Amino acid sequence: MASSSGNSTPAILFALGPNFAIALAKGVAAFFTGSSAMLAETVHSLADCGNQLLLLLGMKQAQKPASPEYPLGHGKAVYFWSFLVALMLFSVGGMFSLYEGIHKLQEPEPLRQWWWAAGVLVFGIVAEGISMRACLQEVDKSRGDRTLWQWFRQSRQSELVVIFGEDLAALLGLVFALVAVMMTVVTGNPMWGAAGTIAIGVLLVVVAVLVGIGV
Repeated sequence: MASSSGNSTPAILFALGPNFAIALAKGVAAFFTGSSAMLAETVHSLADCGNQLLLLLGMKQAQKPASPEYPLGHGKAVYFWSFLVALMLFSVGGMFSLYEGIHKLQEPEPLRQWWWAAGVLVFGIVAEGISMRACLQEVDKSRGDRTLWQWFRQSRQSELVVIFGEDLAALLGLVFALVAVMMTVVTGNPMWGAAGTIAIGVLLVVVAVLVGIGV
Protein backbone atom coordinates (compact mmCIF):
# COMPACT_ATOMS: atom_id res chain seq x y z
CA MET A 1 0.00 0.00 0.00
CA ALA A 2 1.46 3.35 -1.04
CA SER A 3 1.77 6.04 1.54
CA SER A 4 0.23 9.48 1.26
CA SER A 5 1.04 12.65 3.09
CA GLY A 6 -0.81 13.02 6.38
CA ASN A 7 -2.04 16.49 7.28
CA SER A 8 -0.20 17.63 10.39
CA THR A 9 -2.37 20.66 11.19
CA PRO A 10 -5.42 18.70 12.50
CA ALA A 11 -3.13 16.58 14.69
CA ILE A 12 -1.55 19.73 16.15
CA LEU A 13 -4.91 21.39 16.80
CA PHE A 14 -6.32 18.18 18.33
CA ALA A 15 -3.32 18.16 20.67
CA LEU A 16 -3.39 21.88 21.52
CA GLY A 17 -6.99 22.05 22.75
CA PRO A 18 -6.84 19.13 25.19
CA ASN A 19 -3.37 20.15 26.40
CA PHE A 20 -4.54 23.62 27.38
CA ALA A 21 -7.62 22.31 29.20
CA ILE A 22 -5.56 19.62 30.91
CA ALA A 23 -2.89 22.15 31.95
CA LEU A 24 -5.51 24.27 33.74
CA ALA A 25 -7.04 21.23 35.45
CA LYS A 26 -3.62 19.92 36.50
CA GLY A 27 -2.66 23.31 37.93
CA VAL A 28 -5.78 23.38 40.10
CA ALA A 29 -5.19 19.81 41.25
CA ALA A 30 -1.51 20.52 42.02
CA PHE A 31 -2.55 23.50 44.16
CA PHE A 32 -5.10 21.56 46.22
CA THR A 33 -3.11 18.32 46.58
CA GLY A 34 0.49 19.52 46.87
CA SER A 35 1.46 16.64 44.55
CA SER A 36 4.88 17.06 42.91
CA ALA A 37 3.83 14.66 40.13
CA MET A 38 0.83 16.90 39.38
CA LEU A 39 3.05 19.99 39.35
CA ALA A 40 5.43 18.28 36.93
CA GLU A 41 2.50 17.34 34.71
CA THR A 42 1.21 20.93 34.81
CA VAL A 43 4.54 22.25 33.54
CA HIS A 44 4.63 19.42 30.99
CA SER A 45 1.23 20.39 29.55
CA LEU A 46 2.09 24.11 29.46
CA ALA A 47 5.33 23.30 27.65
CA ASP A 48 3.39 21.15 25.17
CA CYS A 49 1.03 24.06 24.44
CA GLY A 50 4.00 26.31 23.72
CA ASN A 51 5.56 23.63 21.54
CA GLN A 52 2.42 23.24 19.44
CA LEU A 53 2.14 26.99 18.90
CA LEU A 54 5.77 26.99 17.71
CA LEU A 55 4.99 24.17 15.28
CA LEU A 56 2.03 26.09 13.85
CA LEU A 57 4.30 29.13 13.45
CA GLY A 58 6.92 27.04 11.67
CA MET A 59 4.34 25.53 9.31
CA LYS A 60 3.01 29.01 8.49
CA GLN A 61 6.51 30.27 7.72
CA ALA A 62 7.22 27.23 5.55
CA GLN A 63 4.28 28.18 3.30
CA LYS A 64 5.80 31.53 2.35
CA PRO A 65 6.69 31.78 -1.36
CA ALA A 66 10.27 31.79 -2.59
CA SER A 67 12.09 35.15 -2.62
CA PRO A 68 15.49 36.44 -3.80
CA GLU A 69 16.83 35.85 -0.27
CA TYR A 70 15.26 32.35 -0.13
CA PRO A 71 15.13 31.10 -3.73
CA LEU A 72 14.29 27.54 -2.59
CA GLY A 73 11.46 28.71 -0.33
CA HIS A 74 11.05 28.46 3.45
CA GLY A 75 10.40 24.73 3.80
CA LYS A 76 13.28 24.23 6.22
CA ALA A 77 11.53 26.46 8.77
CA VAL A 78 9.49 23.45 9.86
CA TYR A 79 12.66 21.49 10.68
CA PHE A 80 14.10 24.40 12.66
CA TRP A 81 10.98 24.85 14.79
CA SER A 82 10.56 21.10 15.22
CA PHE A 83 14.10 20.81 16.57
CA LEU A 84 13.47 23.79 18.86
CA VAL A 85 10.36 22.06 20.17
CA ALA A 86 12.42 18.95 20.98
CA LEU A 87 14.87 21.12 22.94
CA MET A 88 11.99 22.75 24.85
CA LEU A 89 10.50 19.36 25.68
CA PHE A 90 13.88 18.40 27.13
CA SER A 91 14.74 21.61 28.98
CA VAL A 92 11.36 22.83 30.23
CA GLY A 93 9.55 19.55 30.79
CA GLY A 94 12.22 16.97 31.49
CA MET A 95 14.73 18.95 33.53
CA PHE A 96 12.06 20.64 35.66
CA SER A 97 10.46 17.30 36.48
CA LEU A 98 13.81 15.79 37.43
CA TYR A 99 14.63 18.79 39.63
CA GLU A 100 11.22 18.74 41.32
CA GLY A 101 11.37 14.97 41.90
CA ILE A 102 14.83 15.11 43.49
CA HIS A 103 13.74 18.05 45.64
CA LYS A 104 10.69 16.12 46.90
CA LEU A 105 12.88 13.11 47.69
CA GLN A 106 14.86 15.34 50.02
CA GLU A 107 11.83 17.15 51.46
CA PRO A 108 8.75 14.92 51.02
CA GLU A 109 5.31 16.45 51.59
CA PRO A 110 2.07 14.58 52.39
CA LEU A 111 -0.54 14.29 49.66
CA ARG A 112 -3.74 16.28 50.35
CA GLN A 113 -7.19 15.72 48.80
CA TRP A 114 -5.82 13.05 46.46
CA TRP A 115 -9.16 12.63 44.65
CA TRP A 116 -8.53 15.96 42.89
CA ALA A 117 -5.38 14.56 41.34
CA ALA A 118 -6.92 11.19 40.49
CA GLY A 119 -9.94 12.76 38.80
CA VAL A 120 -7.86 15.20 36.74
CA LEU A 121 -5.42 12.49 35.69
CA VAL A 122 -8.21 10.15 34.55
CA PHE A 123 -9.74 13.05 32.60
CA GLY A 124 -6.32 13.79 31.13
CA ILE A 125 -5.76 10.19 30.06
CA VAL A 126 -9.10 10.18 28.22
CA ALA A 127 -8.42 13.55 26.53
CA GLU A 128 -4.86 12.61 25.55
CA GLY A 129 -6.12 9.26 24.28
CA ILE A 130 -8.45 11.12 21.91
CA SER A 131 -5.57 13.36 20.81
CA MET A 132 -3.30 10.35 20.24
CA ARG A 133 -6.00 8.62 18.18
CA ALA A 134 -6.30 11.68 15.92
CA CYS A 135 -2.52 11.82 15.55
CA LEU A 136 -2.28 8.12 14.68
CA GLN A 137 -4.95 8.56 11.99
CA GLU A 138 -2.73 11.15 10.29
CA VAL A 139 0.36 8.98 10.80
CA ASP A 140 -1.39 5.99 9.20
CA LYS A 141 -2.04 8.09 6.08
CA SER A 142 1.68 8.68 5.59
CA ARG A 143 3.43 5.55 6.84
CA GLY A 144 2.02 3.06 4.30
CA ASP A 145 3.47 -0.43 4.83
CA ARG A 146 6.14 0.78 7.23
CA THR A 147 5.98 -0.05 10.90
CA LEU A 148 5.38 2.79 13.32
CA TRP A 149 9.05 2.76 14.34
CA GLN A 150 10.21 2.80 10.68
CA TRP A 151 7.92 5.74 9.97
CA PHE A 152 9.22 7.58 13.06
CA ARG A 153 12.83 7.13 11.92
CA GLN A 154 12.26 7.83 8.21
CA SER A 155 9.45 10.40 8.05
CA ARG A 156 10.15 13.82 6.56
CA GLN A 157 7.08 15.30 8.26
CA SER A 158 9.03 16.57 11.24
CA GLU A 159 6.06 18.41 12.76
CA LEU A 160 3.99 15.19 12.77
CA VAL A 161 6.90 13.30 14.34
CA VAL A 162 7.04 15.92 17.10
CA ILE A 163 3.29 15.76 17.77
CA PHE A 164 3.39 11.97 17.90
CA GLY A 165 6.27 12.10 20.39
CA GLU A 166 4.51 14.74 22.50
CA ASP A 167 1.24 12.80 22.58
CA LEU A 168 3.02 9.59 23.53
CA ALA A 169 4.99 11.35 26.30
CA ALA A 170 1.85 13.08 27.57
CA LEU A 171 -0.16 9.84 27.73
CA LEU A 172 2.60 7.87 29.45
CA GLY A 173 3.34 10.78 31.80
CA LEU A 174 -0.28 10.87 32.93
CA VAL A 175 -0.22 7.13 33.60
CA PHE A 176 3.01 7.50 35.61
CA ALA A 177 1.48 10.34 37.64
CA LEU A 178 -1.73 8.39 38.33
CA VAL A 179 0.26 5.36 39.49
CA ALA A 180 2.37 7.62 41.75
CA VAL A 181 -0.72 9.24 43.28
CA MET A 182 -2.52 5.95 43.89
CA MET A 183 0.58 4.28 45.36
CA THR A 184 0.99 7.26 47.69
CA VAL A 185 -2.62 6.85 48.82
CA VAL A 186 -2.32 3.09 49.30
CA THR A 187 1.03 3.10 51.11
CA GLY A 188 0.89 6.52 52.77
CA ASN A 189 4.48 7.07 51.57
CA PRO A 190 4.99 10.45 49.81
CA MET A 191 8.19 9.10 48.24
CA TRP A 192 6.01 7.52 45.55
CA GLY A 193 5.07 11.01 44.35
CA ALA A 194 8.73 12.00 44.08
CA ALA A 195 9.52 8.76 42.24
CA GLY A 196 6.68 9.39 39.80
CA THR A 197 7.94 12.91 39.15
CA ILE A 198 11.44 11.62 38.40
CA ALA A 199 9.98 8.95 36.10
CA ILE A 200 8.10 11.66 34.19
CA GLY A 201 11.32 13.66 33.86
CA VAL A 202 13.25 10.67 32.51
CA LEU A 203 10.40 9.92 30.08
CA LEU A 204 10.42 13.48 28.72
CA VAL A 205 14.19 13.52 28.30
CA VAL A 206 14.14 10.20 26.40
CA VAL A 207 11.27 11.31 24.14
CA ALA A 208 12.95 14.68 23.49
CA VAL A 209 16.19 12.97 22.46
CA LEU A 210 14.33 10.55 20.15
CA VAL A 211 12.30 13.38 18.61
CA GLY A 212 15.43 15.49 18.17
CA ILE A 213 17.10 12.60 16.31
CA GLY A 214 13.92 11.94 14.33
CA VAL A 215 13.58 15.48 12.98
